Amino acid sequence: MDRKLPMYPIFIKDPNFSLWSASDCLNESNLKSWYGETKTTYGFLKVNGETYCFLGNAQDFCSCGVKKAKQLSVDVTAYSTDYAFDCDGVTLKVRFISPLPLDDLDVLSMPVCYMEYEINGTEQAEISVFLNRNNAYNEKNQAKEVRGGVVPFEDCEAAFIGLKRQLPLSNHEDCIGADWGYFYVGGKQACFLDDKDLKAYLSKDEKEFSYEGAERFIGAWDRASVGSFAIAYDEGISIDYFGEYKKGWYLENRTIFDALCEGIANRRKIVAKLDAFDKELKEKAAHYGEHYYNVLTASLRQSIGGHKLIKDKDGKPLFLSKENGSNGCIATVDVSYPSMPLFLFYNTELVKGMLRPILTFARMPVWSYDFAPHDVGTYPACCGQVYGLNTEKTHYHGDFGKDTNGLVQTHFPIYLFPAAFDAYSYEMQMPVEECADMIIMFCACFQRDGDIRFFADSKDLCEKWVTYLVEYGLKPENQLCTDDFAGHLANNINLAIKATVGIGAYAELAKAVGDTENYQKYRAIAEQYASEIETFGKQYAHIPLTWDSDDSTFSLKYNFAFDKVLKLGLFSQDTFEREVDCYIARMNEYGTPLDSRKDYTKSDWLLWAAALTDCEEKRRLFVEKLDNFLKNSPDRVPFSDWFETVGGEYHYFRARTTQGGCFIFFLLSFS
Repeated sequence: MDRKLPMYPIFIKDPNFSLWSASDCLNESNLKSWYGETKTTYGFLKVNGETYCFLGNAQDFCSCGVKKAKQLSVDVTAYSTDYAFDCDGVTLKVRFISPLPLDDLDVLSMPVCYMEYEINGTEQAEISVFLNRNNAYNEKNQAKEVRGGVVPFEDCEAAFIGLKRQLPLSNHEDCIGADWGYFYVGGKQACFLDDKDLKAYLSKDEKEFSYEGAERFIGAWDRASVGSFAIAYDEGISIDYFGEYKKGWYLENRTIFDALCEGIANRRKIVAKLDAFDKELKEKAAHYGEHYYNVLTASLRQSIGGHKLIKDKDGKPLFLSKENGSNGCIATVDVSYPSMPLFLFYNTELVKGMLRPILTFARMPVWSYDFAPHDVGTYPACCGQVYGLNTEKTHYHGDFGKDTNGLVQTHFPIYLFPAAFDAYSYEMQMPVEECADMIIMFCACFQRDGDIRFFADSKDLCEKWVTYLVEYGLKPENQLCTDDFAGHLANNINLAIKATVGIGAYAELAKAVGDTENYQKYRAIAEQYASEIETFGKQYAHIPLTWDSDDSTFSLKYNFAFDKVLKLGLFSQDTFEREVDCYIARMNEYGTPLDSRKDYTKSDWLLWAAALTDCEEKRRLFVEKLDNFLKNSPDRVPFSDWFETVGGEYHYFRARTTQGGCFIFFLLSFS
């Protein structure tokens, strides 16, 4: 079976509803969460007196006489992963669909996914799907007793399962899910059963379920030749938003039963819309070569599903990312920034939903800096920035505690601290990075939708941030940036480019609100900084890594990208082409290294660098390298954005929202 992805998305909605297959054949292993924990889920087809397993590890039931369905194909689209199987002459087609339309926030946030099926070659078959109790908690949880049952509806039933002892918002680490909420399986008939019941159903077709054993499942079955199952998850409480306990957007004024009924009733309409989107996506991607569509389908569900959508007190979107596989922070600015192209292109309200939590926290007394925050807490709690929290054990600081990576992950309401409390260590801040990111995102939203009010309401904050960029951005001191994996840098030119673009973006925003004086002031500064950067770079074949190095060093200058996207015109196309030629000359099997210090790279920045050239042939080289990584990297994890360009091994990052950055090419004609 030809591999398309390192790990295939199956049911994806948000960080706590995210199930994947790590095998090219769906019935060779059990599903896993995005962070790698087994979430046992099975699918079976009963036909001609035999039972075939098509979903989950078929070997688990060989003692029951269950056969392994022969997989014929796997295909990945924007919103579905599609399989075909042969069951001794009977063909089964199965689609796992995650409805995440970017232009319909109700459907995007409706916590329901579909498993559609079509059976050909017989009219006497029964299809079923079963979820184990381990879908409803983490393995770290010692209290694994669950409750469950079946809810009847007019035309179907839904089985549910969840912990008896619910622990809402209890987990605030990185690679972990929820120990609260209930999973549902909806179908023509549904059941709550134990492992003995399941084996009796598979081997003897018995459907008298005692559910007396400790191992529990929920399931559903149907005898129609064409149909679907609904998989749903109700967190109850999703987010602690600065002390307000919030449900997801859809469930704010509706119930999970509304979601199931609406999702089932509107399935055909919803799926038709998703398929139309996919057709359009394929057509758009074709312009950038045969490999780009695969990269985008690997990115789309992952990037959207790494967020939770809720409403603020005014009913406006808050689109909260979990920093999956890097530290678990919520609403991280330098994660939102690289993910922006996907959301900017399709719905700027979601970009604004990323910015609103940062803007809220930046006005709180505890945040006393004149630069933008990094995050607003640890998912699922917007409790105040945790990155760089002062953990020195003093009379006032006590002991916040650190995890094994030396990071603080807490639900403590940091946002309540007064300004006098010395909450943060400056050494762990990213001042130039975050100030420029925020301003560029403001400008991008304005250029895309023409709504200047969003910026105008926060102009005072942006004035502080652009002032910081002017003072410290051209030759940044030794400080953190989003790519500090190989160590901190002073005089980081890529960071200087970001600051310059940020200043230029602010000038455009000032112009849009009628502030001609500041437009002229900041435009002149941005042009001056850009001239200094280009003049320095012209001494060499390409621009070095830092102001105090030469072209024996290099780095991906991906921060040029939004000068081009926003049409600021601060830097020349000749500079961009020289940089791209440098990157192509240094390509390895899976792309160009991030900089000259190490061989690893980042997928989002690879394509941002590719966006700089006007040559389609050059651009496609970068896409081919990234597609090669997806198809051949040795690690079976959701699309990692940090990996080795020689061997393809990934570095910790997985399932991150940053892959939305792979949509950068779609912005090249945007104005």
